[in-house]
Amino acid sequence: MSKEKMPENKPIEASSIEQNNSNPLSLLDQQWGEILQDWQAQPFEKTDIKALVKQTKNRTRGAKLCFVLNVIATVAILGIFIYGLYRNEFGQPLNSFLGLGGLFSLVFTYYEMKIRAKAWSQISDSPERAIENALAGYQSAVKYMALTKWSCVPFGLLANWFTYAMAQQSGKSAVPGFIFINIFIAVMFIVTEYLHRKRKKEYQALTRKLGNL
Repeated sequence: MSKEKMPENKPIEASSIEQNNSNPLSLLDQQWGEILQDWQAQPFEKTDIKALVKQTKNRTRGAKLCFVLNVIATVAILGIFIYGLYRNEFGQPLNSFLGLGGLFSLVFTYYEMKIRAKAWSQISDSPERAIENALAGYQSAVKYMALTKWSCVPFGLLANWFTYAMAQQSGKSAVPGFIFINIFIAVMFIVTEYLHRKRKKEYQALTRKLGNL
């Protein structure tokens, strides 16, 4: 009887192993793709992915609108300040308020632009990047809310000074103005603090879900 030859076990070439491990970026992309597939494979999470895409788009549009409005407000304040200074119509307290207010608004808008631009450069329309886009959006929102919250301090000090200066100039009591200004500032601070905490919780909830995959 002739003996059948057993198939030889071919040795794994070292070059193929090196080729598989030579591109860490492709391995990272593959791992991220597997995470996304696992996320989408769960029936109760598919709606979340669609909701994340819609939510990120809506919040991005809202953030862009807010940024445009802040730029318009900054230009308007500085424009009125320059006009009033040139025509000498508004008086020293109002000119000082507009000048300092325009400067504060310019600094605020500059930092807002840095925060938003970094997030918007990472966000794309690709559904495959829904989770990355959502994380970038949350991070941007958290930083923006913190910026808005703490901007209440210099704006509040300036507004209180302006109220006092105008009361001194007109000879009227500054108490009603102080009450109105400080209630307004307090409401702004409370609202932004609430939104700041809410966005942080949403961001942490999403990162916990990713950690459980």
